[in-house]
Amino acid sequence: MSKIFTPTNQIRLTNVAIVRLKKAGKRFEIACYKNKVLSWRNNSEKDIDEVLQTHTIFTNVSKGQAAKKDELQKAFGAKDETEICKEILSKGELQVSEKERQSVLDSQLNSIVNGVAALCVNPETHEQEHEAEHTGGH
Repeated sequence: MSKIFTPTNQIRLTNVAIVRLKKAGKRFEIACYKNKVLSWRNNSEKDIDEVLQTHTIFTNVSKGQAAKKDELQKAFGAKDETEICKEILSKGELQVSEKERQSVLDSQLNSIVNGVAALCVNPETHEQEHEAEHTGGH
């Protein structure tokens, strides 16, 4: 009977937000906690260890491909990995899943509908319309 090989050095990244930055013709990514990236960007979170899942800088987070030291040196100069992570966090693009994007759009639409409904007045009674009458059919 053959042995089952289980990789012990593989870390499963869950609840991941990927922040991606292209520099010097290469793509660099960091794995962050979803709810912490925006907190970092608006300065409500100051501890980078609370934002990053790992200080490793990747060329592809999902494949686990770490960036090589010479690539980092070429793109970022003599900065250490924490400083590079901070640059990627502040200048990079936050990758958002389709489900998250749809959730934000639905929330914005609902907010707009409720705002418009709050401004609507029934011309016969001169009373304000109720929000529930307008949000059911979108």
